[in-house]
Amino acid sequence: MKKELRSAGLLFLTAAIWGFAMAAQREGSRYLQPFTFNASRFTLGAVAVLPLMLRENRRQAVPFTRRQALSGAALGVILFIASLLQQSGVGEAGAGKAGFLTALYVVLVPVLGVFLGKKTRITTWLALLLALPALYLLCVPKDEAFTLAPWDGLLLAGAFFWAAHILATDHFVRFVPPLRLCEAQFVFGAALNWICALLFETVSGENLLHALVPVAYCGIMSTGVGYLCQTLGQRGIRPAFAALILSLESVFCVIAGALLLGERMDGRGYIGCALMLAAVLLAQLGALLIPAKEEKHV
Repeated sequence: MKKELRSAGLLFLTAAIWGFAMAAQREGSRYLQPFTFNASRFTLGAVAVLPLMLRENRRQAVPFTRRQALSGAALGVILFIASLLQQSGVGEAGAGKAGFLTALYVVLVPVLGVFLGKKTRITTWLALLLALPALYLLCVPKDEAFTLAPWDGLLLAGAFFWAAHILATDHFVRFVPPLRLCEAQFVFGAALNWICALLFETVSGENLLHALVPVAYCGIMSTGVGYLCQTLGQRGIRPAFAALILSLESVFCVIAGALLLGERMDGRGYIGCALMLAAVLLAQLGALLIPAKEEKHV
């Protein structure tokens, strides 16, 4: 029980850090293009975690295996894609809206689990149905035909990769030490972003200086501390419960957007947020509260 509470606390801290990072990401998008921003944040994240990983290596004296490196590389690729889609959409969508569109990944975690041979409950599919009107209210302007803005589409696509990241982390953390897993995914994520930034973007030292504060927060706090807390937290708790706590990130996104950026939504947007939060809670509470012998698998 004590281990579970500690894990829950780490994941709650992760949600808060990531929620406020969405505001930093939007501010950073004013100066840096997506590859450059993510390359910078993952580089800082790798630097922040490196001393901790080296300390753990000296204490355990266990060699860094090829399997561990490949696991970190796989997780780094997923992180690269998910963060690219999110950073490409947050500038136009806004921190609060981006947070709740990204929160769809919590509903998707048990849905994607079906393709991995995991059983799911009827509450998962009910949550998915509840998420549909939430997405409509958040993405489709009032009195307009059904349209999806490009930035909203990017954020929704990113939600699928964030769900994949949760499932992959839950798998790899079982046989890879958390600090090594964090370090490896940050190194691979940073390398991929730097390559793409140099190929497809204009990297400017002046713009990097302008974006120093949001990059530093996202790199040290969100990337370094946040993903470390996620990896450590997921070791002692079920994936469904982990996703439930991490879903509070969307609430912190709205708070951060309002406090730091002065963002406001109309009533339609807030109703969409409320429906999405309800869908997220339904998706995970069903897995947590329904005993295995009573659950209905579909």
